[in-house]
Amino acid sequence: MSLDNPIIKVLILEDDDADARITSRQLQQSRHTFQIKCVSRMDAAMAYLQDGSFDAVIADVHVPDSTGIATISKLRECSKSTAILAITSVASPEIEDEILAAGAQDFRLKEELCGSALARAVVHAIERQNDLNRIKRLVRHLKRSQVQLRDQAQQLKQKNRHLRKLYRTAREFVDNVSHDLRTPLTVIKDYVSIVRDGMAGEVNPEQVKLLGKVTVRADDLNNMVDDILDASKLEAGLLGAWRRPVSIPEVVSHAASLLRERASIKGIELVIDCPQDLPEAYCDSEKAVRVISNLANNAIKFSKPGDTVLLWAKYQPIEAEILIGVTDHGPGIEQDCLVQIFKRFNQLDNNESSAGKGFGLGLSIAQRLTRINLGQLSVKSEVGKGSTFAFTVPLAEPSEVFWRWLEIRNDSPLPLYVNKVSLGETIPKKDADEFDRFMNCLLRRQDLLFRLSDREWLLVLSIPEAEIPRWEERASRDFARFNRNRPQGALPGYSRRVIQQWPARISARRVLSEFDRILRAEFKLGANEVLSAP
Repeated sequence: MSLDNPIIKVLILEDDDADARITSRQLQQSRHTFQIKCVSRMDAAMAYLQDGSFDAVIADVHVPDSTGIATISKLRECSKSTAILAITSVASPEIEDEILAAGAQDFRLKEELCGSALARAVVHAIERQNDLNRIKRLVRHLKRSQVQLRDQAQQLKQKNRHLRKLYRTAREFVDNVSHDLRTPLTVIKDYVSIVRDGMAGEVNPEQVKLLGKVTVRADDLNNMVDDILDASKLEAGLLGAWRRPVSIPEVVSHAASLLRERASIKGIELVIDCPQDLPEAYCDSEKAVRVISNLANNAIKFSKPGDTVLLWAKYQPIEAEILIGVTDHGPGIEQDCLVQIFKRFNQLDNNESSAGKGFGLGLSIAQRLTRINLGQLSVKSEVGKGSTFAFTVPLAEPSEVFWRWLEIRNDSPLPLYVNKVSLGETIPKKDADEFDRFMNCLLRRQDLLFRLSDREWLLVLSIPEAEIPRWEERASRDFARFNRNRPQGALPGYSRRVIQQWPARISARRVLSEFDRILRAEFKLGANEVLSAP
């Protein structure tokens, strides 16, 4: 039933032959093209309607075999989608509403349908019926869609339960394997150390050298276990960060202490070039040490006895960052392979013995840990001359750290809430340091925390508004647990208030400008003022 078709098929149910002829003539004299069929009985009308070929029915409500509302009800029951125009020669306001409720699109008196009025009434009835048919189709489609969505939601719940079970199994497997490997490794290293130090009897220099290699290989396996655990936590989004102002010379020195024995056993000189007057950086020092260790272990692995591995750091004032790097004189890497080396489980063919190989996770993890520390990892290499791997960490300047964090967020769909967290002025610094650890444990991976003074923190939450009550509930619950487990007794409560809110996808430059204003207004800090370790 479409008015796009130039021919409109109409069935006239009228027991008065004169009225039927008048109705037919009025339709044929209109500007529309009508194909008309006249019947005088309900049973004949229903027989014609069953083939569904008519666009409209003009029905006298009183015919020999049907009267009143029953006429319209029978026609509607016979054809759900055909327009019905009910006509009668007797006006009755009471019956009009009932006829329309029974399924007619319109109800008219015969004397009203003169000239072109009848054709317009038929066309309008067809249009209303077409609209009704479309609505019914949409409703049916929506109902089917709702059923499908319910079924899909149920299937998704089942799949999610299955995935959570698989994930727990995988995590338990990784944790168990890691534990089962660490225990014998620790025993092996302890006994090797006892033998190498001569505590179990005299050993000659060659034996000391061989035992040193055993220690190095045990450390390699231990590092592989660390890689597996870190990769698992990174994939699950469970590896957080405790970023704070740190001394880069101390970070480099700590990393070097873990590397010297390995380099010495292989006959490689580890050279440190790290000025002691470097400004403080803002990062998780343990993760920075881990990145240095991964890069330096690779450099030592691919260097030959007698080579030099350089561990260096330098200040880059224009970029407001510290650049830390490891340079070796090993075989180098082909330019085409530089992108591949950061992929998980990827190892280049370097002709090293299989004893020195791992899982190919080290560089991938180093890159992701660097990103957690708001830095970038880069590599320069020349075949036959060696490689330099370097990564950056931002200076302990709130605006610089915040800008880098915004860049990593990119076009996150989540709004930002800036919170000022404070402790009372009478709280001892030792207790404030413990509270700082609590705040960092509370921190989610997508959030940012600054300790701007001994007893003041700036917490930036990237969170939907609807989830804030849940976050507050978790914070209260975790703080209560923190106090219960504190031998010295509970800390006094802390205060937290939202001092700024930014909607999702706001301009990063506008956010940074307003962030600088917050630092000046709330904490009396300039945009480029450097934080120092409390």
